[in-house]
Amino acid sequence: MADEPSSNSGFGSVSVHQAKEALNQILSQVCSAKTRMEIVGADGHACVLISKDELESLERALEILANTSEVRKIATQIAALTYTAAQGPLVVAAADGESN
Repeated sequence: MADEPSSNSGFGSVSVHQAKEALNQILSQVCSAKTRMEIVGADGHACVLISKDELESLERALEILANTSEVRKIATQIAALTYTAAQGPLVVAAADGESN
């Protein structure tokens, strides 16, 4: 099984054919070693296999981060900036002969 790290991910990568042939081994490796495995199709599309525990941990972390007051404050500021930007130009060009 070719499970060398892929160029951008830092975790193992296998083709769909390799994954099919070694699915039980990949499953065991991902679940027991808390690693990730990229599975690449012949067309270049890819997915990443992670353990259920890791997925649940990531979901909990996102939920915690999304519910913090700081994140809500940032979201409000972004919404206000977006609204302001949509209202028109932020900089008005100087009239002929005038300087800023």
